[in-house]
Amino acid sequence: MRQPVAAVLALASAALADEPVPDRVEQRLEQIITEVHWLSKIINDMLAEPGVPPSTEAVDIVSLVRNAVRSEQLICAAQISLQQSDQEPRYLMAAGTRLRRALANVLANATRAAGPDGHVNLIERAAGNAELIEVIDDGPGFGSMAAGNRTGIGLQITEQILAECGGRMEVERLPSSQTLVRLLLPVMADGRVAGGGR
Repeated sequence: MRQPVAAVLALASAALADEPVPDRVEQRLEQIITEVHWLSKIINDMLAEPGVPPSTEAVDIVSLVRNAVRSEQLICAAQISLQQSDQEPRYLMAAGTRLRRALANVLANATRAAGPDGHVNLIERAAGNAELIEVIDDGPGFGSMAAGNRTGIGLQITEQILAECGGRMEVERLPSSQTLVRLLLPVMADGRVAGGGR
C-alpha cells in the first residue's frame, strides 16, 4: 500500500513543480498532497503491530481543523464555512490520524444533515486551556437526534477518540432548529496537556 501512495505523492509534487500552474490547479494539487500525507499516516497506523495503539504526538489543532474542512469541502455539496480566531498553531497531545478521523466524522454528519442546499458553519477558537470547536448545521438529519443520543454514523468512535486525548463532545439543538456539536479539547500548556475544560 505504501508504494502506490508514494507514487501519487511524487506525481502530485511533480505536477506542482511544473510552470506555469494556474492558481486553482495549484490549490488542488496542494490539497492532494495533504490528503496523501494523511493517507500515508493512516496506512502506517493500520500496518502497525496488532493491539499497539497509534503513538501520540503534538498535533497543531488549528491546522488540523483547517485541513479537515478543506477535505470535506471537496466532497460534499453543502456549503461549509470556517471561522478561526487566529492562525497561530495550538498543540495538543493526540494520535493525529485518529483526531483527524473524529473531526471528519463530525463534519460528515453535519454535511449529510444539511443536505445539498444546506449550510455548515465551523467555529474554532481558544477557550482558556482548551480548544473549542463548534459545528452548526441547518439540516434535519443530525439535528433530529435527541441530546445525548450517539447513534449517528461514527459518533461513538468520535467520542472514544476525543476521550483518548482528554476531550469531549456535546450535541445541542438550538432554538433556531439548527444543531450545534461542540468539541472541547485540551491544549498543551508549558509542555503538558491541560485539563480541557473538565
